[in-house]
Amino acid sequence: MLKAAWRFRRFLLPHAPALGAGALLVVLGTLLALAQPWPLQVIVDGVVGGQAQDGWLPTLIAGSSGNRSVVLIRALAATVLLVGLSALIGYISDLLMNRAGARTIVTIRGALFAHVQRLSLSFHLDQRVGDLVARLTTDIDRSQNMLVAIFDTLIPNAVMLAGLAAVMVLVEPSFGLLALSIAPPLFLVTYHFTRKIRRASRSAREADAGLAAMTNETLGAIRVVQAFGRERLEDDRFAGHSRESLTASLRAIKLRAGLPPLIELISLAGTLLVTYVGVQRVLDGRMSLGVLLVFLSYLRSLYRPMRALSKMSYVVSQGVASAERVDAMLGTDDTIPQARDARPVRRLRGRVELRNVTFAYDPAKPRVLNAASLAVEPGEHVGIVGRTGAGKSTLISLIPRFYDPQAGSILLDGIDIRDLHLADLRRQISLVLQEPFLFYGTILDNIRYGDPAASLDQVWEAATRAHVTEFLDRLPQGLDTRIGERGGTLSGGQRQRIAVARAMLHDAPILILDEPTTGLDRDSEALVLDGLHRLTRDRTTFVISHHPAALARVDRIIEVRDGHLLPSAPAPHHHSAGLRLTPQVTRHRADT
Repeated sequence: MLKAAWRFRRFLLPHAPALGAGALLVVLGTLLALAQPWPLQVIVDGVVGGQAQDGWLPTLIAGSSGNRSVVLIRALAATVLLVGLSALIGYISDLLMNRAGARTIVTIRGALFAHVQRLSLSFHLDQRVGDLVARLTTDIDRSQNMLVAIFDTLIPNAVMLAGLAAVMVLVEPSFGLLALSIAPPLFLVTYHFTRKIRRASRSAREADAGLAAMTNETLGAIRVVQAFGRERLEDDRFAGHSRESLTASLRAIKLRAGLPPLIELISLAGTLLVTYVGVQRVLDGRMSLGVLLVFLSYLRSLYRPMRALSKMSYVVSQGVASAERVDAMLGTDDTIPQARDARPVRRLRGRVELRNVTFAYDPAKPRVLNAASLAVEPGEHVGIVGRTGAGKSTLISLIPRFYDPQAGSILLDGIDIRDLHLADLRRQISLVLQEPFLFYGTILDNIRYGDPAASLDQVWEAATRAHVTEFLDRLPQGLDTRIGERGGTLSGGQRQRIAVARAMLHDAPILILDEPTTGLDRDSEALVLDGLHRLTRDRTTFVISHHPAALARVDRIIEVRDGHLLPSAPAPHHHSAGLRLTPQVTRHRADT
């Protein structure tokens, strides 16, 4: 458990003052708690038994007065004072440490999200989104529960156990050691069960992550599921994952349920042993009744932390398993490397050159690109064609460094892209993909994603040029209309036009269009192509497409074949005939 918390030490360090103050208050609260049984000893031995007090604490409580009524009042007042101060200090220490724990978890969650975002595209393609979401949500929550248990239960009870053991041995060494004789079996039982619970919790956590991943995948493809009528199949898959998760969870629950009764039985044995020996000592005159009552109180206090620690084993075991998953993700080093002396740049002209670029997703498989070379001048429009799987999308993915080639280099304005700040490099490039991704939110939010600092006038201008305004008047709130996740409430053409407006607002010198008109009807294609024509003006543009209309305005066409870039037939330059404007486009052009 402490090892799991140690994994997060760099996140805990900024909260060290609060944690340190909380720990000191815990020690102070423990000392006050250890003093609480002694007023009872003063009452039993001093007030009832009339015995003189021995020891600095009983003497301090009883005072110098020989009046039993005064001693009784002082003992009662001491009880109220000790309990009140202990409660106040416990409240403040819990507040300090639990606040620090909660803030630490918020920092960890933010760091994990930032780290996952910056991991390479190849990493994300090998992961299940549901599992990543589970690490960012459920695993973080269980790690928080573990930290709260450490600060709220482990530290106070551990300090209390140490204090009780020390005081019992100091007051009556032999009797104290007798009372502590059950500590080893308690420790061994707790350790044995905790290890088993941790393993079961780890299995349950992995099963939960698989269930979350499967759920995310199915709901994300709900249109396909319903189209093929596979709801029953997905029900069965979900039930299978649920059974796996349930089996692992029940195993952990069974172990957790078995630990407290064992702790209770061992504690009972210790209580009976101490009571029997203690009463014999009182009868023999070797111990006062008040001291025996103090020891019995300490014994209850000794077993209470042990029971509390045993009950927190399940929460901690879950937290340890989740902390391991969070730490493993934080330790994943699969980011695109950036040179230490990377050059910051502003806006580039847009010249792109590939020099003998070789790339393969897997060294054991054939190369996707093999010594490929290409030079594209600023403002030039290049069409990229080739059979499915030839490497067209791979080629354009290398320019923004979604992947790095194994050999060769890619230059922007004569600068190797590996020598540029990654953020600066990607500011030079806009993408419009075959399946545009829109976020849950308003149309305004999605267009402004291209430039969060853009004014409303700039957004409106981009929306007008991309023909987004053509359908805005049919929406209830125009730009402020909230769209579903992934833009599910809009048509394909509407989503693509919003993506074009977003790219316009990004205003990058290099533009990548990956099958931007696939699946669109004639009118939607015409509107999208007209918006793209406006977008590509004076920008270096790469167009991947099999549609003649999308390639009509390119300056030349390059074919990707067998890992090489080959000049294809000259571009048709159907500037007028390649794109026949529909009446809908003509009317909207006139309106705008």
